[in-house]
Amino acid sequence: MNETVEKYLDYLVKVRGFSEKTAVSYRHDLEILEDYLKERKMDFPDMVFEDAREFSLKLHEENYKPASINRIISGCRSFYHYLLQNSLTAVQPFTRISQVKQGRRLPSVLSDSEIERLLSIPVTDYTSLMEVTMFNLFYSTGCRLQELLDMKTGDLDIRGRRALVMGKGSKQRFVFLTERAVKCLEDYLPARKQMLDELRKEDEGILLLNKKGKKLPSSSVHAIFDRYRDELGITKKFTPHVFRHTFATRLLDKDTDIRVVQALLGHENIGTTQIYTHVSGARLEAVYKNTHPHARRKKD
Repeated sequence: MNETVEKYLDYLVKVRGFSEKTAVSYRHDLEILEDYLKERKMDFPDMVFEDAREFSLKLHEENYKPASINRIISGCRSFYHYLLQNSLTAVQPFTRISQVKQGRRLPSVLSDSEIERLLSIPVTDYTSLMEVTMFNLFYSTGCRLQELLDMKTGDLDIRGRRALVMGKGSKQRFVFLTERAVKCLEDYLPARKQMLDELRKEDEGILLLNKKGKKLPSSSVHAIFDRYRDELGITKKFTPHVFRHTFATRLLDKDTDIRVVQALLGHENIGTTQIYTHVSGARLEAVYKNTHPHARRKKD
C-alpha cells in the first residue's frame, strides 16, 4: 500500500497545493497508521470504525500529546476520504472519531526585569547595536518575526514615532515606537549606512542587516535569542513571539481596550487576542494573592 500513500502525497502537493514540508508531515503520520495495520496483518481497505477507535486509543496509551493525536487522526481522515473518492475503500473509518480536547496554554511572558536587561544590552560594535535595536523594536511594536525582518527603512516615520508593517494577508497597519526604540534607531541607522558604505554594498532598504550587509534569516534571529537567553540566565521560553505576548499583555495590564490591542497586533479575529486577557487575569490573581490580607497564606 506504500504506492497508494505516495500517490496520495503527490495529489496533496500537485492538486491541493500543499507544500513539500506538509506532505512530509502527512507521510510520517500515515506511517504510524501503517505500522499499526502491519501489526494486525491488515491493509488500508480492511480498516473499519472499530479499528480506527482502537488506533486512537493506542495513540493515547503511547502518550502522544493531544495536539499530535488530533493531527494524526485528521490526517488519517483526509487520507481515507481520498481512498473513498478513488474507490480504494468502501468505508470511512475515521468519521466518528472525535478530536481530543486540549487545554489552552497561556503564552509565556517576560518579567519587567528581564525586559530591562534585554533592552539595555551594552553596545560594543555594529552587531550588538543591531541586536539591541531589534529587541527594542520587538517590544515597542509587538511585530511578528517575519514582519520585522521584512521591514524597510522607508517604512519608518521617526518623527511620527511609528512604522508601517505588512502583516498576514498583505494587510498593512501602523505600529508605534517608544522613545527608547527611536533612540536605538537614531544610533543604528547611521551605523548601518556606514557598514554598507565600507562594504560597498547597495542599500536595498531592508532595515535589519547583519555585519555582512545581508538580510537576517529567521534562523539567525532564533540563534541570537538562544545566545542571550543563556547569557542573561533567562530560564523560561524566550523567542520573538514571547516579545509579542509580552507587548500585548503589558497593554492589557494598563487597561488598553482589547480592540486597540487587536489592531496593533494585526489579528483578524478578536478571539485570537482574547488569550492575552487570561494572562492579565492570571497576573491580577497573583497580585491579589500576594497583597490582599485575607488571600495570603499564613507562614508557619
